[in-house]
Amino acid sequence: MARPNINITLGNGNLGRSAATDDGVAALVVNGKAVSEKLELNKHYQLFGTADLTKLGITAENNPLAYKEITAFYEQAGEGSELHLLVVSEATTLTQMCDSADGSPLRKAIDAAGGRVRIVGMNRIPPAEYEADVTQGIDKDAIDAAAKAQAVAESYASGKVAPFRLLMPAPAFDADSEALFKPREASYNAVAFVLASDDAANHTAAIGRILGRAAALAVHQSLGRVRDGAIATDMYLTDGQSYAEAAGLADTLHDAGYIIPIGYPRKNGAYLNGDPTAAPVTDDYAQLRYGRTIDKARIIVYDTLIDEILDNVESDTDGNLSAGQCVSYAGMIENAVLTQMADEITSFTCTVPQDQDILSSETIRVVCQIQPKGVVETFEVTLEFTNPATKTE
Repeated sequence: MARPNINITLGNGNLGRSAATDDGVAALVVNGKAVSEKLELNKHYQLFGTADLTKLGITAENNPLAYKEITAFYEQAGEGSELHLLVVSEATTLTQMCDSADGSPLRKAIDAAGGRVRIVGMNRIPPAEYEADVTQGIDKDAIDAAAKAQAVAESYASGKVAPFRLLMPAPAFDADSEALFKPREASYNAVAFVLASDDAANHTAAIGRILGRAAALAVHQSLGRVRDGAIATDMYLTDGQSYAEAAGLADTLHDAGYIIPIGYPRKNGAYLNGDPTAAPVTDDYAQLRYGRTIDKARIIVYDTLIDEILDNVESDTDGNLSAGQCVSYAGMIENAVLTQMADEITSFTCTVPQDQDILSSETIRVVCQIQPKGVVETFEVTLEFTNPATKTE
């Protein structure tokens, strides 16, 4: 017989806490040149600030694109932000960067970061001998690359629970094209085409700058939110037109589905028109903010349920999942999502139907619904005079 004592067992898992997600972790894939003993091509590097440019030997002279993009990224995201970098050879096309084959630059960047990357930027400066096919108003290479990137994004989201969204440059813009590619008519809701440029010399897309803005924002916020300030003082389209010179094209390009720089009266600098993706406006993920919101929720739900796999559950007298078990699962998921996304969504509900034959199927159906935050794009204001003396009863 044991001596008299008090035995206390500590409980765990009752506070409803959950691990933070990697909302702002970004990756950048660009072409460039190796730097002896410092920067290797096709090798993954993790950066946390512009000081890493010196460590990697990246300068405006030897790697102008990488230097521009990384510098602009940290201008927006701030020093200390996590950025995963992969530099590929100058001849590598956007389509090759985004290929779905194992070991492609896009897949290598995501895999090397352990699947933590949530938003990716791709860009390149084509070699002198490269001839762009601009029959659709932008380089066809980018259009082909978007299809590849969409396939990779879908496979990582469903198979690896590593969802991400991608910024694709819209290079070599031809404003006179009669057959302009319209992202809004495509089906690549994980990809956004960037026609905005911050490069007066080479007219490359402002991928690093916009990537940094995305990394700094909460998932539900638009890239074009005016409250966050101008994206830059001087901005262009990828044909070299300044945003002021191209103001007459803004409505057409906005409706087509490109991310472009725009100006507002009485506001200094250039802003972005929003965060459209290459998908119809009827698509639930026609804006990056909606895609990023659902990506975050997907990860939270997965992380909440994964520990329950192959665990025992209670069934009722009919062999169905017990009512208490249904309530327990729904509560777990709702608590996790609302704890981590309280300020990023309007509401979240989770339902676990009780009439599920768990003994036969060993499968549990769960229905989760998110009501996202709204975004104001336009105010319709009526402003007029009134004279109290002329009012009639």
